[in-house]
Amino acid sequence: MANAYFQIIMNGTKTFLRIFPATEGGQGLSAKEIQEYLSFNNIVPETTDYLMIAGSATEQTDVLLCNKTGFAINEYFKLALSQDKMMAVARFYPASSGGKRLTKDEIINDIKHKGIVTEPIESTIDDFINNPMYCYSYVVAKGELPIEGKHAKIEYFFNTNPNTRPALNEDGSVDFFHLEAISKCKKGQVLATLTPEVKGTPGKRVTGEKILPREVKTAKLKFANNISLSEDGLNLISNVDGHVSLVDDKVFVSDVYEIVDVDTSTGNIDYVGNVLVKGNVKAGFKVKAEGNVEVLGVVEGAEIDATGNVTIAKGFNGMGRGVIKAGGCVVARFIENGTIEAGARVTAEAIMHSDITSAADIEVTGKKGFIVGGSVKAQGCVIAKTIGSEMGGDTSVDVGVDPRLKKQVILIESQLKEEKEKIDKISPVLVTITKKIKDKAPLSPDQIRYFKQLSQEYTEAKTRIGTLNLEYDKVVAEIDNQPQDSYIAVSGNVYPGAMFTINDVQKRIDSLCTHSRFVAEGADIRIKPL
Repeated sequence: MANAYFQIIMNGTKTFLRIFPATEGGQGLSAKEIQEYLSFNNIVPETTDYLMIAGSATEQTDVLLCNKTGFAINEYFKLALSQDKMMAVARFYPASSGGKRLTKDEIINDIKHKGIVTEPIESTIDDFINNPMYCYSYVVAKGELPIEGKHAKIEYFFNTNPNTRPALNEDGSVDFFHLEAISKCKKGQVLATLTPEVKGTPGKRVTGEKILPREVKTAKLKFANNISLSEDGLNLISNVDGHVSLVDDKVFVSDVYEIVDVDTSTGNIDYVGNVLVKGNVKAGFKVKAEGNVEVLGVVEGAEIDATGNVTIAKGFNGMGRGVIKAGGCVVARFIENGTIEAGARVTAEAIMHSDITSAADIEVTGKKGFIVGGSVKAQGCVIAKTIGSEMGGDTSVDVGVDPRLKKQVILIESQLKEEKEKIDKISPVLVTITKKIKDKAPLSPDQIRYFKQLSQEYTEAKTRIGTLNLEYDKVVAEIDNQPQDSYIAVSGNVYPGAMFTINDVQKRIDSLCTHSRFVAEGADIRIKPL
């Protein structure tokens, strides 16, 4: 297989274009390529017959170009670069009659002279020298691709997402006493290993420019007390028997702060690690933990704030003032007259007259499994046996959007309103004083100071509005990008008076529904069999 090509033949006082047709599978001639060749070599054809014959010739053909001759033309090549400069391509043209062929050294030197830095491919040049093909593209130099590096990696040898979902007993009740909420560790145990990043090796284009590899991510082992770092800095080792948890990429080991009750004998608890309360948390007290909080008794009108999970074996009676905040799951036998904000699942046997928000699901199962009164909001799904009651009363269930994002939108809207009201009050005063300044009316020092103060407040309010608008757009975009597959599932009864919201679509339940699954379809909430 060979491409069609051409050669200049000088015979006596005439110059001819000799056309060699392509062999099977080869490419035909390009009229543009012939014209460029003739122009480059100062050959002015007297006719254009060669253009028509070039594309149709099926055998070697000589076409008269002009009735004069010039100097012999030596074999030469044109060099082109690929768009990414990773290849240099040479296209050779034969010597005219009386012209000379290129030598290997001449080709190599000419390639380098044309700005190619990488070494020419000598095997390709040898192929051309020994078996020349003209009007054919030879890849005579290649760039070097970069060798990509590897990101750093941390491997943890403990459960970084403990299961706080209680198991069902054979009698249908929920086991809130045996919860695998804490990952135990032993002294000397390797908790995490760091595999450092491997930096890549730059590549190079044929013209010499470097091609940088992708940047690799670095990582660092973060840890708190009761942990040692190995001499090579690659392993975290526990110094004590205790419990290990991962909070914001930081490894904590604690032998657990254990107390009987949180009351007047202990005061408020603020602990870096996990807290185990073997008894009760009394009304008015606070427990704060950078880890998990487990209460084997009840929580009465108290506040619990944990970066991890909160489990309450015998239930939570908020008494209208109790609040539980958890970065992870919240599990309690019952929740009554309280507020809960959870970064993960909320699980209980009963929820009564409470305000519950979850960034995941809310599951109310077990023997009772009812939600009565108050408001429950979940980014994921709400699953219960019963919602509402025969006595009526407002029970609100909202799913599909992270409640924390909704709360953030309301807060930003309130802040925007305040800033706009501030601008509305300041603007008329600034306009009045500005007019006086333009009219060159005299101003007292106090008026000037007041004008400057208002101008600064106006500028700051405008800046805050811009920042708040950006935050608002970001939160709204985050809400819009959330999955839309949330639902409300009730295995028993949903009583009239309950208000359901799914993905901001609202529906008031006007009649008794049983064994139903509620989903949003368009601008309506559909009721389907469970």
